[in-house]
Amino acid sequence: MQEKNKLCLPMLFGDHMVLQRQKPIEIWGKAAPGIAVFALLYREERVLAEGVGQADADGNWNLFLPAMEAARNLRLEITAGAEKQILEDVVIGEVWIAGGQSNMEYFLQFDAERDSAFARPEIPDIRFWDHPEISYEGQLDDYDYSEFGIWRLCRKEDLPWYSAVGYWFAEKLQGALDIPVGIVGCNWGGTRAACWIDRNRLTGTPGEVWLQDYEKGIEGLDPEAYKKAYLSVRTNIEDHPLQGDTTILYPGFSREFQLKAMSIWAKFPSPYGNVIGPVHPWRPCGVYETMLLHVAPYTCRGVLWYQGESDDTHAEIYDEMLSLLIANWRDLWHDEIPFLMVQLAPFRAWLDDQGDAYPVLRERQVWAAERIPRVWLASSGDAGMEWDIHPKHKRPIGQRLALLALGHIYGQNILCDAPEFAGAQWADGTLTISFRHGEGLYLQTPEGKRATEGAVNALEVDGAPISGQIAGDKLQIKLAEKPRHIAFAWTGYYQVNLYNAAGIPAKPFQTDLSD
Repeated sequence: MQEKNKLCLPMLFGDHMVLQRQKPIEIWGKAAPGIAVFALLYREERVLAEGVGQADADGNWNLFLPAMEAARNLRLEITAGAEKQILEDVVIGEVWIAGGQSNMEYFLQFDAERDSAFARPEIPDIRFWDHPEISYEGQLDDYDYSEFGIWRLCRKEDLPWYSAVGYWFAEKLQGALDIPVGIVGCNWGGTRAACWIDRNRLTGTPGEVWLQDYEKGIEGLDPEAYKKAYLSVRTNIEDHPLQGDTTILYPGFSREFQLKAMSIWAKFPSPYGNVIGPVHPWRPCGVYETMLLHVAPYTCRGVLWYQGESDDTHAEIYDEMLSLLIANWRDLWHDEIPFLMVQLAPFRAWLDDQGDAYPVLRERQVWAAERIPRVWLASSGDAGMEWDIHPKHKRPIGQRLALLALGHIYGQNILCDAPEFAGAQWADGTLTISFRHGEGLYLQTPEGKRATEGAVNALEVDGAPISGQIAGDKLQIKLAEKPRHIAFAWTGYYQVNLYNAAGIPAKPFQTDLSD
C-alpha cells in the first residue's frame, strides 16, 4: 500500500523494463501534492533524455521523455524533492500489450514446445511483465503476488511465467528486428470482452446486455457474504498459478479424463454456484477497473488480443463488443494503437464448454478486422484441439501475430495475412473460389507435402465434402450442376489443409451463390 505523499511509481516501472522506441514515453505516479517530479534517463553517466512534471492537488503526476531509438544498458532516475527511485537495466525497443483470456494468459510452462524454448540460450532482448490477477481493490495487500508485477528476463527460471503466445511472438519479432521486445501481460482466463470495457461505453449500446445479465444474476445477493464465500475457495485466488494441480492445462488432458473430473467436481459445489458477483473477475467492467487502468497508458506499439471464447452467449454482437473495446483502449492510450487479434481455434468441447457458437464468433472477428482501421486477424485454423479449448501449440499463433506485425506495422514486404474468401463464380461446370492473400496456395497432404489437387478439408458444397484443384490464388472444383451454398470451416471443430505460401491456413467462410 502506498504511503501518503511518498514518491510512488506504478508496478510497470521497474528494473529490466522495456520502453517504447520512436514515441514520447509517458511516465506517471504519485507524490506529495504540488511537488515537481524529474526524470533522467542515463547511459552510464551521460544523460540521454529528461522530463519534468508536477503533482496535482491529489498527488497525481505525469511527464514525458522524448521519442528515442532502440537502446540498452540504461538507468532511469525519478526524483521528487528529497526522494529518488532508480531503475536499472532499462532498455528501449518494442512494447506490446498481451490482452485477452486464458489462451493469452496460457503460460509457457504448459506449452507443448516448452522444452524447446527452455533449451535455447538466453535472449537478453526479450522481456515480459504480467499484471497480478486482481478483481477488487485492495486485493494486492490481501495475498502474495510477488511472482507478478515484475519484469522477467528470458532466463530458464523466468520463462515458465511467460504468456506462451507472447513468448513466441516476441521470439520471432526480436529475431527479425534485432532490438529489445517487451510483452506486457494484462489478461485473465474466462473474461468476456465486456470485462475489459468502461461501464459508460457499454451503456446505451448492444453491449449493455452484459450489464443486464449481471444485474439480473445478482438480484437479492448479499455483497459481503458473496465476497466471503468467493474468497473462501482458494482456487479463485490466482497468486501462484504454477503450483498445485495443473493437470488440466498440460497436453494430453483427454475427454474421458474431463468427464471423470466433471463428475467428481459436481460433488463439491462452490458457494453461490456459478454466480458472477461483485468481486468476480468475469463481471462486466471489473478487470477494466482493477487491472487495465493500472497498465494504461504505458507507451506501447500495439495490442495482441486473444479472446472471445467466453462471449459465446452473445456471439451475435461480438464484433460490436470488439469495436467498443478497441475504441475504449485507444482513448486510454491517446493513440490509435493497432490490434493484432487471434481468430478462435477449432474446438468441439472442453469440460462443459462447447464450440457451437464459434462459427459466429469467428465471423464477427473477421467483420471487426475488416471494418475497424488498423486491426488485423491471425488464423489459427490448424492449431486447435477437438477436446481442448486451450491449444497446446502456441508457437504458430504467436509467430503469425509476429508476421502481421512485421508486414503491417514494421513495413516489411512479406506475405503475412491468411487466405481470405474473395468471391465465387460458376461457369462451364466449374466453381472457382478466389482468395485474397492466396499467393502460393496449396493443399497440405497427410504426409505434410504440398499438393495442387485433392480433397479440401472442411470445405462443403451444398453440404457435401469436396475435392478441388489449385490454380494460382484460386480453388477450382468440377461439379455437375451449379451449387447453392459453400461453407469452409463453418463448424466448431474442423481440420484444414488449405494454406498460402507463408504456411498460413485459410480463414473460415460461407456464402450463397446467387441465381
